[in-house]
Amino acid sequence: TFSPVKSFVSVSMILALTPKQLGLMEFILPLFRHIHLHFKYFNVAPSGVFCQIWGVTLPKSIMGLSDSCVTVPCRFKIPNNEEANILNCSDGGIWRKGSLTGPFVFNARTPHSNTIQGQILGDLTKKDCTTMFHSFSKNYSDVYFFRLDCSNHVKYNFGDGVIITSLPELPPPLLTAVTQVSEGAQVRLQCSLPVPCSTLPPSVTWLPRDSGQEQTQIVEDGQMIMTSTLTFIASAEHHKQNISCSVSYPLTKGGSSQLSSATQSLDVLYAPRVPVATLVTSGPVSDGRAVTFTCWSDANPPVSLYTWYRADSGKLTKKGEGEMLVLQVHQNDSGVYLCEAQSPMGSQRSRPVSLEVNSLVMIPYIICGVLLVLCIMTVAVDVYKYQRNTVLEG
Repeated sequence: TFSPVKSFVSVSMILALTPKQLGLMEFILPLFRHIHLHFKYFNVAPSGVFCQIWGVTLPKSIMGLSDSCVTVPCRFKIPNNEEANILNCSDGGIWRKGSLTGPFVFNARTPHSNTIQGQILGDLTKKDCTTMFHSFSKNYSDVYFFRLDCSNHVKYNFGDGVIITSLPELPPPLLTAVTQVSEGAQVRLQCSLPVPCSTLPPSVTWLPRDSGQEQTQIVEDGQMIMTSTLTFIASAEHHKQNISCSVSYPLTKGGSSQLSSATQSLDVLYAPRVPVATLVTSGPVSDGRAVTFTCWSDANPPVSLYTWYRADSGKLTKKGEGEMLVLQVHQNDSGVYLCEAQSPMGSQRSRPVSLEVNSLVMIPYIICGVLLVLCIMTVAVDVYKYQRNTVLEG
């Protein structure tokens, strides 16, 4: 083991020191001895050329769910000359709570006496100190420090700690924001959520359900993050539809946490659907009468222009614009009419609507009217004759 005191003495033996310099050594040597003892007590190697490579890699903080387990990703490094000395150190993991000198709350060598139950998931002989704490209570929220405590001389308190916070419920998942998307385009919605415990992964549910789902896990800032991805092709039916990602976490003693969810409404751009053209009046229309056509189509953005056409032997003749078309019709206006809906996303034409104009359509009504008048007059004459005969006989 490196000793600054011994090294300094060996150097002084080589150098030719003056009496004044030797007097200065009487002051410096105790100072070096004090520094050496300080480093030895705190298990920290001096910096510079005398540095020993000890270190630990931990996330800065971890969020856990109360009464569920918590996985702490952990790896450490040691000086090369100590590599062989940890090959029999598979149970040499200890966790302190609160500070570097805080109480031991977990000792892999004495599991039954631990304040916090758990297990070392990693292989300490391969410098993997990943640990899982079972049923982590909210009262356990604090900063934790790892100590390597082998049965031989290798014992070290690592100075970097991890803040573990146990919450009654975790924040809702993060759902990626999708702005406007065109019909026919592929949509990928990602729902991200923390995984406090690797052995009890959360359950993710998409609504409405869709077949294109996949899940991946990554480590981000030391915290395990699960990402569930929903993939589908956008259609007009998805417009203004709420899509939600719901998450529940299993608990150590059974059951699960309350559902937490994130929801997003989709904005899908699509061309006009097939327009619906209607003629307000049905059946034959008399000459000179006013008729009204109406046209409507669903689109996003909304239809910007409706155009009316008359179809004659495959040729379209424009008759007007707007949702409604009003015509004072004559017999030569008989034919097939249709409308076209246009928007920035495209255009679509309606099915044809037939208009029949008949100048003789009123003749039956006129005949009926004349017959009705003649009938009334006949009845009136008969009544008059009856009343007159009655008066003469009287």
